[in-house]
Amino acid sequence: MMFNHKIQDKISSSTYLKSYETKLFRKDSVIYSKGEKINFIYIILNGEIESFLEKNKTLSSNLILKKGGSLGLMDFILNRNYSKTMLAKKTSVLALVNKNYFIDFLKPFKYESILLKTLAMDIDNQNKNLWS
Repeated sequence: MMFNHKIQDKISSSTYLKSYETKLFRKDSVIYSKGEKINFIYIILNGEIESFLEKNKTLSSNLILKKGGSLGLMDFILNRNYSKTMLAKKTSVLALVNKNYFIDFLKPFKYESILLKTLAMDIDNQNKNLWS
């Protein structure tokens, strides 16, 4: 219950969750590549994004994400560079949320953030190639 009040207070008193920009990605354009430093977490507003795994310097399709899907969130939570290459399968519009907004948003939730990271680590260890 206390957690819900913290979130409501933070949402109503902050512009962090409202601070994003949108960007159009044409078909076959790269959103980000494996190994790049995380600057944004992306939310698909329209279109389709394809996730690619790199093995032996060859890209293979792994997952197709659609409206409402997020890109880079698991990598952000685990504090690592992007672990996959993401390409626009169709012309797509994405919301770009600066990673610093998430960091600032999570500051009041110290223990919840630790729990979130622990859960993300467990999920990632069980399903290495499932996440975007």
